[in-house]
Amino acid sequence: MNVKPWPAEDLEAVPQCPVCNNAERSLLHGGLTDRVFQVADGSWDLYRCANCDSAYLDPRPTPQSIGRAYAGYYTHDVEDHPIVRRMGRVRTLLHDWINGYENRRYSLHRPLASPVGRWLLPLLPSLRAAADAECRHLPPLPKGGGRLLDVGCGNGGFLMLAQQAGWQVEGLDLDEAAVNTAKSRGLEVRCGGMEVLDGQGECFDVITICHVIEHVYDPKYVLRRLHSLLKPGGSLWLETPNLGGLGAMRFGPSWQALDPPRHLILFNPESLHRCIMEAGFGSIRQRWRGMSLFGVFAPSEAIAGGGAGKLASHMGRPPLRDVLAEFLEMLQPSRREFLIFIARK
Repeated sequence: MNVKPWPAEDLEAVPQCPVCNNAERSLLHGGLTDRVFQVADGSWDLYRCANCDSAYLDPRPTPQSIGRAYAGYYTHDVEDHPIVRRMGRVRTLLHDWINGYENRRYSLHRPLASPVGRWLLPLLPSLRAAADAECRHLPPLPKGGGRLLDVGCGNGGFLMLAQQAGWQVEGLDLDEAAVNTAKSRGLEVRCGGMEVLDGQGECFDVITICHVIEHVYDPKYVLRRLHSLLKPGGSLWLETPNLGGLGAMRFGPSWQALDPPRHLILFNPESLHRCIMEAGFGSIRQRWRGMSLFGVFAPSEAIAGGGAGKLASHMGRPPLRDVLAEFLEMLQPSRREFLIFIARK
């Protein structure tokens, strides 16, 4: 397969690990290409740090050129996908239970909700974990209201959920098309990076950053800046792919979450925990996103088979091995497909 190279003048070297600054490393996967969205040129090498076991691209696109890798990216979409759709009797029942649980637990007002979900979902760990993760484990709303910032808010789907729960919401995203979509929904969203928030400090009760940290050039700076934006006692919610997870082990260079060149850095539980702690956070807890493997492994299998691994909105009946992997995820936090950490200032 002939791949058009990324222009040499639009590349930058990464001689040290962006997470721990160590220069010792080994090649993890070489010659990676964009097999998810199939819009980015280039062949990419991913190195594993000998010190912290994080992985990073070297070389990588310059900040000025990386935008070319995001044509057709999924944050352009307007639709927000539920955990399960109302399709068939069982799926409809689960959908309504989830809405009933989230309405009670997070003060939402979703229609098509079954009140019994508030009692039934706690008996179904995977479904409950998925529902809590969809709501990003929002804490109780502070008296007098609370401010929430979503960094990398995309089209604003989560901001709308948090707003319905009573939060005063703001968003930030580099994707102009996604920002315009969010603004069309009546949301307060700004286009740009962390520099847009220069001059602000200790003004948010909650900050969420979902599948963003793997895209940034300097994750340590971003985490320190987020710490400075939180009020004392405020919380950070962060999610990113897990380099030590079951998917990375099973699929190797075909793992969907490698996603070069958009994913510049990939963490494991220990390296991410250390990075958050060094940014000044305390009380760091890991949580589980249930029901994740059923929609994640299939795209990786498609990549392994020579196809594209775009995100799927919903899947059919999962294979038995994925059901077993879901159970293993619940028991082994270090092997979860996604890392979710909640930390306090």
